[in-house]
Formats: sequence, C-alpha cells, structure tokens
Amino acid sequence: MKITRIEIRRVPPSWVWLLIHTDDGRVGIGEPYLEGHANSVIAEVERLAPLLIGADPMRREHLWEEMYRAGVGYRGGPITLSAISGIDMALWDIAGKALDAPVHQLLGGAVRDRVRMYRATSFRPPYTVEPGLPYRAAPPSAASVPDEPTAWAAAARQSVDWGFNALKLHFNLGSLESTNRIDSVVERFAAVRAEVGDDFDLAVDIHDPHHRLAIQLIQALEPLRPMFVEEPVPQEQIGAIDHVAQHTSAALAAGERWMGRWPFFEALKNRSLSVVQPDLAHAGGITECRKIAALAQAVDATVALHCPLSPIALAASIQLDAALPNFLIQEHNEILDSRTADGRTLIGHGYLKDPFELGVDGCVAVPSGPGLGIELDLDGLEEVSRHPWSTERG
Repeated sequence: MKITRIEIRRVPPSWVWLLIHTDDGRVGIGEPYLEGHANSVIAEVERLAPLLIGADPMRREHLWEEMYRAGVGYRGGPITLSAISGIDMALWDIAGKALDAPVHQLLGGAVRDRVRMYRATSFRPPYTVEPGLPYRAAPPSAASVPDEPTAWAAAARQSVDWGFNALKLHFNLGSLESTNRIDSVVERFAAVRAEVGDDFDLAVDIHDPHHRLAIQLIQALEPLRPMFVEEPVPQEQIGAIDHVAQHTSAALAAGERWMGRWPFFEALKNRSLSVVQPDLAHAGGITECRKIAALAQAVDATVALHCPLSPIALAASIQLDAALPNFLIQEHNEILDSRTADGRTLIGHGYLKDPFELGVDGCVAVPSGPGLGIELDLDGLEEVSRHPWSTERG
C-alpha cells in the first residue's frame, strides 16, 4: 500500500481537514489546524507532502520522524507540529481501516468503552448553532446576560440538564493589576459549586496569569475543591509551574499549547503537574500524544486531552482516550452541540453520520468501527458547505 495523494478541505465554519489517499482506495482523514494560522498550516502540509507520496502509510513512526526532521535544521514549532498532527491522525485512520480495527485496538486495546466529557461554562447559558455557523453567532439572549454569580450558576445548571456531569469555568485575569478581581472570581466559582453540589467535578481555567497572581487565586479556590486548575502560568514559563505547585495542594493542569513531548518532560520531571493536556491537532498527533501520556503515567499524572476543534480531532482524541490507563476526562468543544426534540445532546451533528451522543453518565461511547471509527455525513456536509469558511476558529 502506497500514499498517492493528499487532499486539503476547508470545512465551515473554520476547520481544515486532510484526506490521505492510497493506491488501494483507502482514505484516511485528519485535522491539520492551528487557531489563527490555518493557511500557514495548509502551506506546511503542502511542503511535507512530497515526503509522503509513494510512502507506505503503515510506517507511522518512520514518517513522523521524517517530517519532524525535514526543516533544514529547524525542528518543531506550532506550524510544523500542527501539520504533522493532522497527517498522523490520517495515517492512524488508514492503519485501522487496513487492519479492520479501531485505532484504540492498535494502541493496545480499550481500557474503557465510554469516555467522560466535560463542557466549558461561563455566565452565558449554553446554546447551539446550525452546523457550519461559528459559535460566536450566539443568540441575542446570550449576549445580554450579566456577568453575575447567579448567571454563572444558572448557566451551569443548564449544562447539567443537557447531560454533563463535569464542567470547567473560564476566567481571564492577566497580570498583577488583576489582584483586586480574585474575590469576584472565587464568588462566581462558589456560586456554581453551590448550584451543582459538592460531589460534582468542577475544573477551572485561569488562562496563564502572572505566577504570583495564580498562587493567590488558587489558594483562595482550594476550599472549593477544583478538580484541577488549568494554565496557572504563562505557557512559555514551564519552570514557574514548580513554584506555583510549592504553594498549593490543588491539582495543576497545562499543555494545550505545548508542542511535542519535550516541554511535558520539563513540566513533569519534578511532579508539579498533575494533569497533562496535549492537543492531538497540535502536539504531534496520536503518535506523539501517546508518548506524552506515558511520560505522565511515570509520575502518576493523568491525561485530559485538549480539543476545541472539529469532530475529526474529537474522534481521534476519543480513540486515544479509550486506550490510556491514566485518562482523566476529555475536553469538549461546545460549538458541536446539538439538542434533539427528545432532549438528547449530540456532538458532531451535520458532520458525522453517527454523531457522538452524551449519555446519562456524562460519557460518549467509544466507536468500534475501523480507524477513527467515524463516517462523514456527506449530506450534512453539503449543507455545511453553504456557509462561509473563516480563518478565525469557531
């Protein structure tokens, strides 16, 4: 089996999909994308394509290294790793289809048959959009909601009613001038905690503030028992995680913007990080993220894959989740939610023939079909294609 062609598709609202064709008619699908840099990643895929044409798609490790070292002395970086990530997803999809097995079977077999999802929440109530529309196309009612603790509680309650039993709150603080906002952040987190109860899993993303500000905020949040505190330091300051960890007992999480295994090793070697969050579309695909998960397992850290992209990246993430012994929870991109007349929450409607369905346990089933386990909804995608495509994510 040989690779014959690489096809790029721009899928509304902002996704980039890649199809790898082989000489025996198989097609693997992946997602090479980087928020705000879609066209740059497409150009990088095109630069790497000559390395792939004529190659055996089953040699995934070899092709990963060939692509990674094809930078004329320059290696890695977000553009190259995002391109490699999408290609790698498609290669695993081809391998599963060639062997008539889901990817998780090729990774050692399923550790779980269902994957727990968590949803982002804020003071705005959850809503759905037509497939192909950006998530920012919110109804006017969502835009008019005040940023008050009661609104945060009400929004969380609605997400729970949709079937989620774990949520993540988002707060943007910035630098030290935001210390006067700590009490208001805690007040909002406390309102959600009171609404959903003490036995409910609530995480919080504080979006890489100054590390001194992070310490003050995390210490104030500790009595409310966050499942984890995400991005406690700027993404470039990996060593600062050690400093924050010395001042808190809360679980710290990071890694959505780290590329390859190397920054994860630096963050994990002193056991300061409890949850790693690589993104399959950025960190190096399934091939690299399974290695990152193994690094984490060596120091008793867990994995909560980052995934704010399309159903392709989500499907690839779920396949890896199924095979990880140290899996914690899977991030879910709320742009893909659809609600049925009978009250079910579907993820990927309009893109997948069989969308993921959120169960009463807050989980989705791991697909058992070959490769990534999904089939594209060609009729749905025809409707999606009527909307404009944008380089701005979601």
